Amino acid sequence: MNKKLVGSAVVGAAVLAIVAAQFLSSGPDAAPAAAPPPSPAPSIVSGALEVYRLADGPGQAIEIPVPADWAVNRDGERASYRRGELLLETDRVPITQEDALSGLKAVFGRQGGTVAGHAPIADFDAAEWNFTYDRDGAQRRVTVVGLGAGEALVTVRFDAPAADFERDRGVFDEALKIRS
Repeated sequence: MNKKLVGSAVVGAAVLAIVAAQFLSSGPDAAPAAAPPPSPAPSIVSGALEVYRLADGPGQAIEIPVPADWAVNRDGERASYRRGELLLETDRVPITQEDALSGLKAVFGRQGGTVAGHAPIADFDAAEWNFTYDRDGAQRRVTVVGLGAGEALVTVRFDAPAADFERDRGVFDEALKIRS
């Protein structure tokens, strides 16, 4: 028997078996296709920092880890990092305050939500502001952490759709791994 003919017959039988298996498995009793895995929560790519120099001494700074692969927009000392519906923003607000809580209340406190103390971060006094708002009919959730840094309040803001906030919060948690 010809080897080419036998090889062709084997390949043809394999193709026929695959087609038949697909046809038979798509009948009314077939198991439903597996749902695609959920998209992974965004994360911060290591190595990118937003740095705010402090007037308290030479070489002193607050270094905030930020996403290296998100679109960034700068306006003065505010840096806004966007990916889809997510926003991570850092800023330095020139304000003299006794502590981060009084500074955060002075800057944002009258806008609603809750302002409360936060555990110190990188040896800086810290406070947290949480609120929700509607944008284009969709509810969004925001958390802002402020660090008391002498003559300024350095803030880190995370803004996301309320339904996705907790899933995507890892970006905010990474940004709060602030170094001084």
